[in-house]
This record gives sequence, structure tokens and C-alpha cells, in this order.
Amino acid sequence: MVLYRYLLMEMIKPFFIGLLGFIVFMISDMMFILIDQVVSRGVDLISVIKIIVYRVPAFSVIAIPVAVLFAVVNAVTKLESNFEITSMRILGLRFFYIVLPFLWVAVFLTFLNFFLNEKVVPITMKVSEDIVKEKIIRSSVTFIQPDVFFKMPDGRIVMVRSVDKIKKQLNNIVIIDVRSGNFGRTISASRGYIDNLSIILENGYMIDFGRDGFVKTQIKFEKLIIPFNLSIDDIVKELRNPWEMSLGELKKEVDERGKYGWRDNFLLTQLYLKFSLPISCVVVVFLSLPLAVMFSNRGRFVGLLISVFLIFVYYGLFSFFVALGKNNLLNPFFAAFGANFVMLFAGIMLVYLVER
Repeated sequence: MVLYRYLLMEMIKPFFIGLLGFIVFMISDMMFILIDQVVSRGVDLISVIKIIVYRVPAFSVIAIPVAVLFAVVNAVTKLESNFEITSMRILGLRFFYIVLPFLWVAVFLTFLNFFLNEKVVPITMKVSEDIVKEKIIRSSVTFIQPDVFFKMPDGRIVMVRSVDKIKKQLNNIVIIDVRSGNFGRTISASRGYIDNLSIILENGYMIDFGRDGFVKTQIKFEKLIIPFNLSIDDIVKELRNPWEMSLGELKKEVDERGKYGWRDNFLLTQLYLKFSLPISCVVVVFLSLPLAVMFSNRGRFVGLLISVFLIFVYYGLFSFFVALGKNNLLNPFFAAFGANFVMLFAGIMLVYLVER
């Protein structure tokens, strides 16, 4: 236990350095976007600060696995550069048992990350998004945002894949209207525009479903005007993104779309990410620890380079797989867990090589 306590103490300082560093990196990245809003729309600085502060828990969910990776590499590099891990192995302590305290910390952080993502992030993100809606979205004609669905009080569900803010054009629009009958109507269009609280759709289809679930009628249209009959305040209030929802709320939205035959890969990927992001805390230990041992004899600077390299690999893999899932190029489950599978496989192979 004394040995394990010593190993854990070596991990604490680099963990918080990595956590704070990555959060600062994400805040600075976001600042570039918000500064544009300050200049172009006159958003006050206090509102910008509030938007950022309330998003820190969401940033932490992404930053915790990165911090674990950074902490493990730096702690192990320091220990091995002092020949402490080599001494443990000479004394007969297997590499697996040296890994255990790091895994305990990773498992604890997995549950902490899941708790943050489930209980804290939806609340804080809602506050942050409310400020965005109040100060930024409401003042814009293009109040509908890409990949953010909303359900209107009258039952219609609207989803827009992308928004060209310069042309004020909406692309790949889907509207599910359950008011037209027991089996609903789906309206889809390749593009559209907002005009006086109406959506003007171009080049699309209106599909009605019959009692048997099959297509009853299908009408192609060149232009279709759909009035919202709502104020911008009403619409903005209904805008929600997956970060604002708990696991149960997100699953409910996915199931609701499934009733109408709409498989939303973006939402499904976000649903699985609720699990894959916390679990990655454990996965990165298997990848970072053996690499740190293998290169530790080259100095702590090399260990720092390895940790930075692995952070880019981790973040890049997650972004790559999630992008494939959002664009319907990969099953949502594998899109969310693909990076974990790749890193876990590589980590297990490296642990095997170190054990030999």
C-alpha cells in the first residue's frame, strides 16, 4: 500500500497540470469564435465570460482523459528515469501490479466523468446555451443552428444539417409533422431559407405514411413555404443540443425519432459518447504507460513529447471517428467507441511487449 500511495502521489501534480492546460486550450479556441460575436454583434464581455465559465464542466469531460494520459506518461517517465520502476521489476514485482494504481485512478475518474456528463454538464450547458440564445442566436436571422434539432410546441420536429450564415441558407432539412394524421408526414429538402418566421424549402419531397407504415403518397416540390406561427422567442426556447441533455433525455429523443423511421446517426453517436468518453480514462492508461516505460531512458523531455503526441492521437482519433458517425459513414456505436478500440488494442500489445 505504501508503494501504491507513492505511485499515486507522483501522478497527482501532472494530472492537474494536464487538466488545466487542456481546458485553457479549449477556452482559447472558443474565444476566437466569441470575440467575433463581441465585435460584430456587440455582445457584452460579461456574457462572454459567463458562456465560457458555464462550459468548463463540459470541457472537463473531454479534458479528464487527456489529463490522465499526460499524468501517466510524466509520472512513469520520472519514475523510470530514476530507475525506480526497473528496481521494482528486479525485485520481482510484475509490470501488471505497477499498472494497478494507475488503473484504480482511471476507474475512479471514469465514474467521476460519467457523473459530470450526466448530472452537471446538462445543467451548466443549458445556462450557457440560454445566454448564447439570448445574446447571439435571437439577434440573428439564422437562428436555426446546424445539427441542433428542436421540437415545436405544435409537435413538428425540425432538423438542419448545415447552415451557410453568409448566404443565410439551410442545407439538408428534415421536418417531421405528426399533426397531419396518425402516421405522420416527413418533409425533406436539399436547401431552404428563413423569411418572416417561415421556412422556404426548395427541391424537396413531402411523404405521407399509411396505416401499414409504408409510403402512402409522395410529392416532389420545387418550392414550399412552411410558416412557424411562432415567435423567435418560442423557437429559441426549444433549441437544444445533446450536451444539454442527460442520458435518459437523449435516449428519449432517439427513440422518438425511431418511431417515425428516422435514424439520426448524429444523436446516436452523441448517445454512445456519453459512455465512451468516460471509459477512455481507463483506455489511455493501457496505451500511455507502456510507451512511457519504453522511452523513459531517453529523458523526461522525450516523455513530454510522447504525452503531447498521444494527446493529439487521442483527440484526432475521437474527432475522426465521430465525424464519420455524424456523416452516416460509420455505425454510431463504432463511431463513438472506435478510438477506444484502436487505443486499447495498441495498448494491450505494448503491455505484452513490456512484460516480455
